[in-house]
Amino acid sequence: MLLKLPAASSRDCAHYAFSISILGIINIIPLRSTVVIILLFMIKSSKKVVVLNNIPFTIEEKKVLRELRIPKIETLKEVQEGHIAAAIKGAIETAYSLIRGKACYRTFKITGMSADRVVIEESDQLFSGGNMVRLLKDCEYATLLVSTIGLDMVERIEELKKSSLTDAYYLDRVGAWMADYMAEQVGKIIETEIRKNGYEPTFRYAAGYGDWGLSAQSDIMRLTEANRIGVSITEVFIMIPRFSVSAVIGWEKKRI
Repeated sequence: MLLKLPAASSRDCAHYAFSISILGIINIIPLRSTVVIILLFMIKSSKKVVVLNNIPFTIEEKKVLRELRIPKIETLKEVQEGHIAAAIKGAIETAYSLIRGKACYRTFKITGMSADRVVIEESDQLFSGGNMVRLLKDCEYATLLVSTIGLDMVERIEELKKSSLTDAYYLDRVGAWMADYMAEQVGKIIETEIRKNGYEPTFRYAAGYGDWGLSAQSDIMRLTEANRIGVSITEVFIMIPRFSVSAVIGWEKKRI
C-alpha cells in the first residue's frame, strides 16, 4: 500500500513518520517531488480473528516414538519387535486419514500491567499470574491462539477401545503429539507476522501451565471465536475436542 504526500523537507518527513506511525508505516522514500510512504507491514491479526483450515502436516516417526517413550530410535525400522512397529505404523497411517488441522488466532494490544496481571482492552482478567507478567513484561502485543486436529481422531480412538486397547493407545499417542505439532505450526505463522512487524516473539505459553489457570479458557474461547473451528470447553474448562491447544505468544520489543 502506498500513500503519497506533497514534497517536503527531511524535517517534515520525520513529522509525517511520527504522525502516522500508528498505521504501521516503517519507511519513507523520497521520490522526485513526492514523498512516498510505504506501508510494508500491518498487524493483520489485530483487526479480526484469523482462521486457518486444512493446515498441512507431516507425522514424524521419531516424534511419535518419543511420545511413546521409546528412546534412542529414529525410525520404525529400528524397532526390534515387529508387531509393535506394525501397530505404530498402522496408527500413523490411520491418523493421516483422520487429522483435520484447524486454528484461529487474534492479536491484542497490551494496555496495562500490574504485579499480578497483564491487561488488554478486551479483558483485565485473562492474563493473570506471575508467569504471565514475566512472559509479557516487555511486550506491546499478545496473540491468543487455539488449534485442533479435529474430532475424528477422538471418535476413532473411542471405537478402537471396544476391540483393541493397544491400537487405541497407539493412535491416542499419535494424536497427542500431533495436537502439539499443529500448535507449533500455527506458532510459526504467528512468529513470522511478529518479526515482519519489527518485534521478537516470546515462547508459546499454554493455558493451564504454571499459575495461568484453566479458567482463562473462557476468555480465550470467546476472544479467538474458537467455535468457528469446532472447539469449545466443558464446565471445568477442558477443551473439546481434547486434541486441541490454546496458548499465548507475546510481541516483545527488540532490544537495541
